[in-house]
Amino acid sequence: MLRNQEAGREKIEGKSSNLNNLAMEWQGEHVTGEAATLFNSTITAAAISLAFEIGLLNAIAEQGSISVGSFCQAHGLHIASVKSCLYALQCYDIVLPGAEKDTVQAGVNFGDIFRNKGYFLWLVGGYGKMLQNLTGSIRLEKRNGTVISRDGKSIAMAGRDYGAQFVDRHFTEVLEQMPFKVVADLGCGSGERLINLARQRDDLRCVGMDLNRDAVSLAQESVTAAGLENRVTILHADVSKLTPLEVFKDVEVLFCFFMAHDLWPRENCLMALRQIRAAFPNAKRFLLSDTYRSDLPPSRQTPIFTLGFELTHAVMGQYIPSVSEWAALFEDAGWNCVGRRDLDIPFSSIFDLR
Repeated sequence: MLRNQEAGREKIEGKSSNLNNLAMEWQGEHVTGEAATLFNSTITAAAISLAFEIGLLNAIAEQGSISVGSFCQAHGLHIASVKSCLYALQCYDIVLPGAEKDTVQAGVNFGDIFRNKGYFLWLVGGYGKMLQNLTGSIRLEKRNGTVISRDGKSIAMAGRDYGAQFVDRHFTEVLEQMPFKVVADLGCGSGERLINLARQRDDLRCVGMDLNRDAVSLAQESVTAAGLENRVTILHADVSKLTPLEVFKDVEVLFCFFMAHDLWPRENCLMALRQIRAAFPNAKRFLLSDTYRSDLPPSRQTPIFTLGFELTHAVMGQYIPSVSEWAALFEDAGWNCVGRRDLDIPFSSIFDLR
């Protein structure tokens, strides 16, 4: 028996030694170089999106350190999957082990990732299916004029997050330059911007609309949860084909965030902007915010969001106009652009039209 145990131990130790040697052999540039960095960062991007969506990043930001087991139990999550995602985050110093067993806390890169977490949900959650089927999407015989799938709810949730951080401060400062009592958000997404405005002012009435039914459902649920059904109306509508409605009659200020590029090509967008003027006869201002084409040369220094935004829209067959193309269009559509406020999102601005 003892002899058998010693033989087994020698066999195990021999295997361990071989594994260590094998691990050392796999440290060459062909597995730990640029390809490995890109591969592992792809996994980590998905882990960031997940950690944001399940509330893990918010919990770490609020509590400083969390128990992984307790968090998973409280939210009904598969602990092995969550721990594996946390391992990916540790690889990039986003989180690190806490002082106590089974806990994690913020790493040196947590602040940067937390600030930009909406972009990861936008890409992974919003366009994950498109990227998964990229090969099929670019074959002409398989496109057949169909819209490439994207997740409207994830995109709306992501927009709510990065909008609060990178857009809302600028929007509020521009909006308050003139008085108003009735506003409309064209392409309202989650409805969060209208809800926040209605909470701030008891006399304000709001109308929101979106083409994506998932986003409309999310917005309606949020309005109901906030108890604002009497002052915030959410409609399922196509902004490119608006006609006058009773609820539009008293609207004084229009705004549209990050969807006006969907109205292009140019002639279609020109017609849509003219129809918007007709549908809202008493509108005095139109605050149109959008991301425009960067026209950057290929570079590792390309800002966050830009590469994903331009690639996904190219796959969808969606033209992204430059800032000069927008300026020329406004003039032809009869809107006078009196100002432009750059946002904290790369190549994005609010155009103040009157």
